[in-house]
Amino acid sequence: MLTQEELAERAGLHWKFIGEVERGDSDIKLGNIARIAKGLGMELRELFEYCFPKAVRSKEEEEVIGLLMKIADKGDKKKIGKLKVFIEEVLE
Repeated sequence: MLTQEELAERAGLHWKFIGEVERGDSDIKLGNIARIAKGLGMELRELFEYCFPKAVRSKEEEEVIGLLMKIADKGDKKKIGKLKVFIEEVLE
């Protein structure tokens, strides 16, 4: 088990930010999720699979996650920004 400080150091983030994310007090960008996954010794894909097990996902959910991963892997900040805005609008 890692402390927030250890995870933050491994991920290259501030420990206070890790605590805020853990409590749901801070928004988190996909790039920082990837850094946290790396800090945990995981690939980003593995983290999503852990959070959203395949056994409970529909085909459509699998496709959406696959598309998100393609965008994240390319690191296209402009597309990631547009996607974030779109997702926020859908969630409203």
